[in-house]
Amino acid sequence: MILVPMGGSHLLAAALVALTVLPDATPTDCPSAAAGYAAAVASVTDALRTYEACIGASRGHSQCSAEFDELDGAHREFEDAAAEYRQACPLAPPHEPR
Repeated sequence: MILVPMGGSHLLAAALVALTVLPDATPTDCPSAAAGYAAAVASVTDALRTYEACIGASRGHSQCSAEFDELDGAHREFEDAAAEYRQACPLAPPHEPR
């Protein structure tokens, strides 16, 4: 294989041709990314409920730090999963994956 340096406009043209040739193609890892996104949403939801329950039951006796840390970690995983989904599923509609 011979590699030829391409200028910015040539690279853009090549990308546009690739998109035109395969307009309905989605990467094979899109279903996996969608599943990871759904799992991350569930994890954030569960962590939020746990944190909410701790806050409601603490009556000022607990700062609920462990529960907040769990929520913070779930949110970081959500950010990663959302980025992976956007990258793996560029042709998917911009709504929540199922």
